[in-house]
Amino acid sequence: MEGREPSTRPSRTTPASPRVNPALVKRPRFQTLARFWEGQDVLARWTDGLLYLGIIKKVDSAQETCLVRFEDNSQFSVLWKDIFPPAVPGKEQLCCVCNSQACTPDNKLVHCGKCKHAYHQECHVPSVPCDTDSAGSSWMCRQCVFAVATKRGGALKKGPFARSMLQMKLSLPYQLKSLEWDPLHLTNKQQCYCYCGGPGEWNMKMLQCCRCLQWFHEACTQCLSKPLLYGDRFYVYECSVCTRGPENAWRLPLGWVDVSHLVLYHLSICCKKKYFDFEREILSFVNENWESLLLGELTDTPRTDRYSHLLHALTAEKDRFTLCGRRRLKKKRRCCFDSRAGLLPS
Repeated sequence: MEGREPSTRPSRTTPASPRVNPALVKRPRFQTLARFWEGQDVLARWTDGLLYLGIIKKVDSAQETCLVRFEDNSQFSVLWKDIFPPAVPGKEQLCCVCNSQACTPDNKLVHCGKCKHAYHQECHVPSVPCDTDSAGSSWMCRQCVFAVATKRGGALKKGPFARSMLQMKLSLPYQLKSLEWDPLHLTNKQQCYCYCGGPGEWNMKMLQCCRCLQWFHEACTQCLSKPLLYGDRFYVYECSVCTRGPENAWRLPLGWVDVSHLVLYHLSICCKKKYFDFEREILSFVNENWESLLLGELTDTPRTDRYSHLLHALTAEKDRFTLCGRRRLKKKRRCCFDSRAGLLPS
């Protein structure tokens, strides 16, 4: 299993973690009842939308969180809604959402062929078709489809899992209108984002739908031609819920100032430092990732001309960029820049 990207980890300070209203997120009821225990192996959804294997070290019923130790020995507090335990032996005939075994002809129990959890047809999101074989092994629940299809750089686009994911994405596993947002619509108290309903960090690798304004993980989207850079908001994006079908994403035109700012912000997140050498780091990154930057009209710029365009953008925009201390422009090989106050590209 791939390690989590350090830049996307939340603060280790967890006492202020908000409590989640169970009505807003359709999660298995046994989790709401705090049926977690120390030493339990679980999958936990991270802020990048991906699932990671961990072991519960401590259960906090008051905050509705668990302290989870991951495979790299890091430990973080995770909300119950983002923790997925394996099926409990002896509970195969209980719906993992409503915790009931009662069935009707139109609302039978179906079992996921991968995780073995049972769901009432109407408890699962989206509802399970009536012709699904309740004892069959081919049907997969929403969580398992996302576990297989989500990837860094963008979810699967082809194959049966990609098609299943698209169908799952036509509906959200929570009530979007019930989320409590900050004034800028960047974060919500429930820490509930994307199609997966997991946590997220809007200023990392996420896209905001221009219609519903919800934020979506790169890993859960199926419309990107290239991986996102950190802080890359130069897209117009429409989610599957709003389009009632495949997502749409359009690249906005970028200028040289935008390119410089985007690269500096991305490097600052990846490298966790402030200043970057112009030739050795900034220019080198741009040249090595030229095709992935999707620069539109700038794409045809000769490699020999990129140096002057980038350097001019960095030195002319003093409100955005700062030149490192005493370094002088005449020593161009030693020019180091940063984006002022870590401002996001816009």
